[in-house]
Amino acid sequence: MGEILKNYIFPDTFYPVPKFKDYIYLGSQRSYCKGETVLLPDEVLGRIIFVLSGKLNVSKITEDGREKFVYSAGQFCFMDRLFTFENDHMQIVAIEDSKVCLFSKEQLLAAFKQDEELIIDVLRHYDSKVYYFMNLNSEINLYSPSVRLLRLFYELSHSKGEYDKGVWKVEIELTNKKISEITGLHYVTVSKILGSLKKAGILKKRKSKIITINEHFS
Repeated sequence: MGEILKNYIFPDTFYPVPKFKDYIYLGSQRSYCKGETVLLPDEVLGRIIFVLSGKLNVSKITEDGREKFVYSAGQFCFMDRLFTFENDHMQIVAIEDSKVCLFSKEQLLAAFKQDEELIIDVLRHYDSKVYYFMNLNSEINLYSPSVRLLRLFYELSHSKGEYDKGVWKVEIELTNKKISEITGLHYVTVSKILGSLKKAGILKKRKSKIITINEHFS
């Protein structure tokens, strides 16, 4: 029977591969301060980025100059810049003080020759990303904005929440901007839907806590 991978709710730190740190002597290490740019849009790096500490954000810069968040990568995760698509306009920025290790194709192959199981771990890592974005695309095509938001809160309630006296409580810092990035909805749309849900008594959202009413999320 095949392995069942975790279903990620947020585009953040997909399936870390900690044992890859044993091969950083093959690559080249770099450090970045919080807010420092790791990769400029359309810069050709020709390396895999492996995060040793901290966290990086990947964003796509649109033709009109807007920044669209794509995903985050924390400790022991990869960002593929070995291959660059034409005009992908991807930008990588350190959102914490971070250290990374860069691997060329030859260095990756050298690590894989020493431990072939690493290949499976890296495949799991990228499969997790592919599944997340396939699922997000399906959500966008199948459900209305309100339903997509409710489905997100449902997943949060049942994966990270605590149930008490008819109420699900989720302790999480989740701004409207972050919800907008996760769901692909406009910030204004998120704010309007949250206001409607609060008025209907379905959901109360505070800065670091989301409370949902069980009868609507069971």
